[in-house]
Amino acid sequence: MPSLIPGFEYDIFVSYRHKDNKGERWVSDFVTALKTELESTFKEEVSVYFDENPTDGLLETHHVNKSLEGKLKCLIFIPVISQTYCDLNSFAWQHEFCSFNKLARNDSFGRDIKLLNGNVASRILPVKINDISAHDQGIIAKEIDGALRSIDFIFRSAGVNRPLMRDDRRVESNNHLYYRDQINKVANAIRELAEAMRNTTATGESDSLVRLPPKARKRIKTPVILASAVFVLLLSGLIYYFFMNRTDQQGDKSIAVLPFIDLSQEQNQEYFSDGMMEEILNHLAKIKDLRVISRTSSMQYKGAKISVTEIAKELGVTNILEGSVRKSGDRVRITVQLIDAVNEKHLWSEDYDFQELKDIFAVQSDVSIRVAEILKTKLSQQEKESISKTYSHDQQAYKYYLKGRFYWDKRTRESFDSAEVYFRKAIEVDPAYALAYAGLADCYTFDTKGIPESEATPIAKSFVAKALSLDSTLGEAWTALGLIQSHRERDWEGSKRTFERAIQLNPNYPFVYLFYGNVFFFNGDLQRGFKENRKALDLDPLSLPINAVLGNHFLMAREYDLAIKQGLRFKALFGYGPPFLGLTLLHEKKYQEAIDIFANLPASNYTRGPLISYAYAIAGEKTRAKEELDKALKQEGIQSHFWSAIAYIGLGNYNLALTQLEKGYEMREFQMNAIKIHPLVDPLRHDPRFKALLKKMNLD
Repeated sequence: MPSLIPGFEYDIFVSYRHKDNKGERWVSDFVTALKTELESTFKEEVSVYFDENPTDGLLETHHVNKSLEGKLKCLIFIPVISQTYCDLNSFAWQHEFCSFNKLARNDSFGRDIKLLNGNVASRILPVKINDISAHDQGIIAKEIDGALRSIDFIFRSAGVNRPLMRDDRRVESNNHLYYRDQINKVANAIRELAEAMRNTTATGESDSLVRLPPKARKRIKTPVILASAVFVLLLSGLIYYFFMNRTDQQGDKSIAVLPFIDLSQEQNQEYFSDGMMEEILNHLAKIKDLRVISRTSSMQYKGAKISVTEIAKELGVTNILEGSVRKSGDRVRITVQLIDAVNEKHLWSEDYDFQELKDIFAVQSDVSIRVAEILKTKLSQQEKESISKTYSHDQQAYKYYLKGRFYWDKRTRESFDSAEVYFRKAIEVDPAYALAYAGLADCYTFDTKGIPESEATPIAKSFVAKALSLDSTLGEAWTALGLIQSHRERDWEGSKRTFERAIQLNPNYPFVYLFYGNVFFFNGDLQRGFKENRKALDLDPLSLPINAVLGNHFLMAREYDLAIKQGLRFKALFGYGPPFLGLTLLHEKKYQEAIDIFANLPASNYTRGPLISYAYAIAGEKTRAKEELDKALKQEGIQSHFWSAIAYIGLGNYNLALTQLEKGYEMREFQMNAIKIHPLVDPLRHDPRFKALLKKMNLD
């Protein structure tokens, strides 16, 4: 059967581990159900390749052959992601998933397709039947250059993680999935991709969108270059419009510290090599005369197979520091080299061999000072003292702290829990370890540990106070304090002074500029708010939260065209449509597109239910909107009074909306801080209760 598009062998290739189709034959049933659904979705017949026959010759024990290469030449690749699929040694992973990823990147369409509605979707359409480990998530992220965005077929309940079955009832599982609906989502996603690709062949132009940095680095055929160039021009105009005062990235005093490579024989020193990289980066970040790219963006290049010149261009710096760690027994060798990425020449390199903990700190200080000298940066006496400071002399406490930071930087609910455990262990060993207290403050400031923000705030503040009592020069602790003062206590003027102190101590910490900018933005000074946003983005261009905040600020400033452009950039970077893009599309009356974005948010996202309800209400489907909100309140649990208020605004129930906002104020919710400028609360602005709320929040 021919493909929908000439030149392809199949429309769909279904990839899976054969062991996942034993017993209940879940994969076979899925393919049968999908084929049936496709018949009612497409006018034409859709061809599906599915290797069900064990004598087909394509089993995991066989070699790749030309037959398989031909079958992989398909429009859409559906991997069935299970607990066993992400195996680097398996046939399905190596010769199906990775092979298709490579083929799709280099064919006439490209792997990532711009849909007719303007959104971007990958031709790899994962179907997930199990929650997978962080390790497996990392394997996929590394291969596809981003987070896995799948259509889930997972039945979740206490202690249960299994494939969703046809006869499972929606109310029995924690995520309330319904098999029939999920099959329909897969078919609709296939239809959207196919329509976009057929439209491309009809117009003779490719609408595929190459993924933005960090890893958009495959050679692309001419039509794709044209589409990409248009997108880049649009993006460049966006950035220029708001960030024309941006620091000159072609100056000599800018640097990115790449993740250090673990060369230890056991390959078990990742936390230590990452920690060394982060500690040296933190030392350099305290130098005001040097622009240092944040860890978040630098870590995107861990294991990247591209040149330092390409990395420097993508991050907008002229110098790269890279290194490796080799640990054998009690001895450690650290190798570092500084590279002028513009002229492609080595400026300096050094090997450090040591055994004692004090030597580790000496290495970090020495590397930072040598880099500063070579790049001819100005070092104040305070900066020299800060770079040379040692926070703990206990080797075990230091290891616990590094492990705490290693887990904290993963930024998931589970990793925050692990980080807290290790920070507390570090303090048990060394009760005067200021950095460990600052780490605990971060755990309760950036994540509430599953408790209301009103309860997390005093805990976070106590850890900040302890950290600053031990060392009053910790810029990160001052930043956490400023965040508490502004975003939770609404002490806007006091927080400004705190943030300014934090900037003085750590001028390269991107989040201090982000939070500082928020203070101005929430109080109506949009120009100053965007100025501080620009500084944050300069230092961490690949940060998810910074890009999300920027998009939210475009929405709040009612710059809807710019919000859409930033939303597309966000989706290209991170693989999914952010809520602010959906809200902007609602303003443009693109109701179904907005609903699709909200519906594809993770079920655990507390904004999902209220946003879907709000979208249906704005679209005029008030009955469906009420049903969605009731479901969210009963089944998903609303963790944000602000977003439940937005849902009630959509339903026209302003009294309940105001009640929810008042509760959000009492609970110190972050989202409440934007009510002075947020367009979604416009219907309430003239109500006396709303005006009283603004006054309580010091925003009148």
